[in-house]
Amino acid sequence: MNSIVFGIAFIAGLALVVLSLVSVLAPRIRFWPPPGVDTWQYRVFWTLFRILVIGIVLLSVLDYHGDGEVGGLRVFIGVFLVLAGFGAAFYATFYLGWRNAHGEARGLKTDGWYRWSRNPVYVVSIVGMIGIALLVNSSLVTCLLILWALTYLVAPFLEEPWLENEYGQAFLDYKEKVPRFIGVPRRKMGQAAAA
Repeated sequence: MNSIVFGIAFIAGLALVVLSLVSVLAPRIRFWPPPGVDTWQYRVFWTLFRILVIGIVLLSVLDYHGDGEVGGLRVFIGVFLVLAGFGAAFYATFYLGWRNAHGEARGLKTDGWYRWSRNPVYVVSIVGMIGIALLVNSSLVTCLLILWALTYLVAPFLEEPWLENEYGQAFLDYKEKVPRFIGVPRRKMGQAAAA
């Protein structure tokens, strides 16, 4: 059963990564963000993503400690990272707006957590993924988590041209000041001289 679940989820995750990379190299495909909710891109992305995540959840149960038992400190750290990472991801997603976060243009957010990272949902989700890997201790689950993380690492390169097109100079100014993933926000040249 584990190999079937893994195989299906792996194919879905690999397809997500490949389609995302193809979209980076051939932007006219625009796999993500989808051109609309009634498009093949929207349906394919969400179908593949759900298959990947459901596969991770199932294998986290079916292959729990598949690579051996883990100690108390590792469990504590894993649980903490899962709760902190995915809790923060849900918070940042709802702050951004559910539809905005899922591929619809509903306004550019540049405050809150978005003043420190242009992609806080991806950053903290990867923290949660590390927690799952530590807690579950399964090579199969870790492999799927890597595909999920790769999807999140490629996604900003797909989203940035779209954001620039949707929000123009406002996004370019934001992009100049705020790091893609993590780091210290930069001041614009004019602001540095005035400070």
